[in-house]
Parts: sequence; C-alpha cells; structure tokens
Amino acid sequence: MTLLDVPFADVRGDTLRWTLAPTPCTPLASRTIGLGSGLTVTLSVLGASHQVVVRRHDRPLLHETIACGIDEAAPLPEAHAAGGYRLASHVEEMGPEELAAQASRLVERLSGRTDAVLAHFPGDPHAVTALALDRSDARQIVWSTWHTYPQTGEIVATTTSYRPEEGTSV
Repeated sequence: MTLLDVPFADVRGDTLRWTLAPTPCTPLASRTIGLGSGLTVTLSVLGASHQVVVRRHDRPLLHETIACGIDEAAPLPEAHAAGGYRLASHVEEMGPEELAAQASRLVERLSGRTDAVLAHFPGDPHAVTALALDRSDARQIVWSTWHTYPQTGEIVATTTSYRPEEGTSV
C-alpha cells in the first residue's frame, strides 16, 4: 500500500469524468505489469482518481482515465462498449460503518499483490483508491478499480475488459 502525502479531495462519485483520450496525468502511485507478447498495463492512482494505460512494445493502445476535473471528458457511464473495450461502473452508497468494513476488506484483499496498486489518502483511514488486474493475457485484459469516498458514504467500482486485437490504438 502506498501512503500518499497529498490531501484527500472532497469529491463525490457523480463528479467523476471518463475518457479514453490520451490525458497527461502525474500519478501519485503506479505499477506496470508485463503480460508477455510485448503487452504492458500501467495502473496509476491520480490525485482525483485513476488512469490505466495498455501498451504493446511501449506504443500506447488504450488510455482509460476516470477522474474529477477533466474538462473534455464525459460523465462516468454505467456501461460502455466499443472496439474491444468494455466498461461497467457502479456507485454504492452506505453508512460509515459499512464503508469502513468494505474499505478494510479491500485493503486486506489487495495488499501485497504485484498486479495491484493500493493508495491511502491521509486524513481518513478509509479514503482509498485501488486498481487490480483480474484476468490478463495477450487476448484479453481485465481490471477493476475502487474509489472510496468516506465523506459521502460512497464506493465507486469499475470493471473494464479490453481485447487488444479488437481495439483501435490511440
């Protein structure tokens, strides 16, 4: 787990924006995972959410950015599918005790995994952003993300699959 030295932004799930356009961002924590056949996936925690970049031989194939404050991005959709890319998102609202328990289970489940990034924002022990590969090979890459917002009692979760051979490069 990465303990971040930046303040937790007071945001809500409904302020998240989504884009597949290349968006320059400075990650607060990231991990690059090699999948073979020249494919890599970089999972990054941003100050306001996350970015995933899939590359083949260092050439970007896909950028997924979900974050607050991206002016030219769309609201986070519940579902999107095109060109070998599929996204599903869900916002779950809950009380403080349930959110704390779910955030703790998430941290326990992902801690120590080499195919995940887990970041904790200071100021609230349950302010966590996490990304993890679920299933990955040269034909299909699947990842999940979780963003906890203790101040609003929300957990925003996404699951994405990408088939590099079907997708269009960016």
